[in-house]
Amino acid sequence: MLYRVILFAAALALGTLLNAFRIPIPYLLGGIGAALCCKIFFHKLALTWPKQLQEVGLMVAGYGIGGSFDGSAWNNFLAQLSGLLEATFLVFAAGIALAFLSAKLTKEDLPSCLLGMVPGGFMLAMLLAEEDHRLNPNVVMVMQLIRVIGVIVSVPFLVIYLLGAQVTGSSLVMPDHGGLHWLCLVPLAAAGTFLGKKLHIPIPVLLGTILCTAVFSVAVSDVQPVPGWLMCPAQLSIGLHMGMHLDPERMMKAKDTIPCVVLGTVFMIVISIGMAYVLSARYHFTLITAFLAMAPGGTAEMTLAGLSMGEDVSVILTYQIVRMLIINFSAPFLVDFCLKRWGGAES
Repeated sequence: MLYRVILFAAALALGTLLNAFRIPIPYLLGGIGAALCCKIFFHKLALTWPKQLQEVGLMVAGYGIGGSFDGSAWNNFLAQLSGLLEATFLVFAAGIALAFLSAKLTKEDLPSCLLGMVPGGFMLAMLLAEEDHRLNPNVVMVMQLIRVIGVIVSVPFLVIYLLGAQVTGSSLVMPDHGGLHWLCLVPLAAAGTFLGKKLHIPIPVLLGTILCTAVFSVAVSDVQPVPGWLMCPAQLSIGLHMGMHLDPERMMKAKDTIPCVVLGTVFMIVISIGMAYVLSARYHFTLITAFLAMAPGGTAEMTLAGLSMGEDVSVILTYQIVRMLIINFSAPFLVDFCLKRWGGAES
């Protein structure tokens, strides 16, 4: 217990430092950074971060993100459906092409590379890899970690230094437009998580809460934002749990895949920037909003970055959620098809 308190304090200190320099999503990055340092310098210790605390953090973040989705966002979704689907399938196709290339260059099995390269949910990818012995969890873990962390760290800096974005807030809270008290997140998160698990939605704690809160916000009433003193530890908890998935030994076993993943991530970001220009010109939202909507990172991370920069969170949220749902629902079937046709990792 003591080491977790110390770890949380270190993550808070790092997050506060990043926040002082007006870095986007500072406390999420602070959690990842603190966990990564502990895994490197204290690798002999069995360090963990409770999944329950991470799930609470996901519920809080999910409520904050879902509450930004209102009636105008729903109208935007309907008006931009064609562009949204085009963008999603472009990213999906690019991930599949990169998986084929990575498998050929690294001599790893195609299904594992596919699960590692296609931008979807990290947790879903790892669960599939751990449960199916035909997949290589080391390859999947290295590819997903490098892709996710690379995007989370690089995209905010790219939109600031390449696209000229400015950090206007702390990313801890969504804009306050009034509405029901923020404590309504408790029943909304509980209902969303329950329905998400019943419907077998990927990452039900996060996506279920987002969807339930968004539907409530559109159909019933606006909701108040989560206070900063609650969103801060929520981001820290998410980041710490994500960082604890880093395993230096596992990463060394699949080190030959790292160059391919790095180049593939850069390629995906370039495609995202190109598609962002198309979407911003077609639908007349800012290039920064379009890029964060297209970026192959996590829903929570890119949306929180958008919050900190004063961008259109509803657009970012819509594109990220639809892409995540399409990819997460279709990826398991695609991986199973590849396993049956080409086989998986050697036992």
